[in-house]
Amino acid sequence: MSHGGRILVIDDSEIVLMRIRVELSSAGYEVVTTTQLVGTARHLRGCDLVIVDFFMPGLDGAAVLRSLKAAVPEGERPPLFYLYTTDAEAGSRYAELGFDGVFSRKGDLLALTPQVQAALRIRKLAGLSRGKERKT
Repeated sequence: MSHGGRILVIDDSEIVLMRIRVELSSAGYEVVTTTQLVGTARHLRGCDLVIVDFFMPGLDGAAVLRSLKAAVPEGERPPLFYLYTTDAEAGSRYAELGFDGVFSRKGDLLALTPQVQAALRIRKLAGLSRGKERKT
């Protein structure tokens, strides 16, 4: 397993997925990609971050998100769910839609890796603070 974390990326474009997989894998992440919505939940186990394209055929990212959140294995810490879009209106509504954050520069791979690193640092810090709260 990678030292950087496990990331699931859901997008309807194989080309986008390939580019993201290459970029994030070279940064040390274990990357799982899929264009499928059916059966995607099996990839959630052990995931730290899920990146969801907002515009999927037949569903929007919010509908995809609801089904994924419902499928997180019981007792497992849920991953962060981030919206991936260039749509400024959808991006500004990420929290209202149920996402933990937004990567709003879709297609800009140079921006994606630092954004992913920041999101995973926040997840790690939140986990550390939760651990301290339990001990006190």
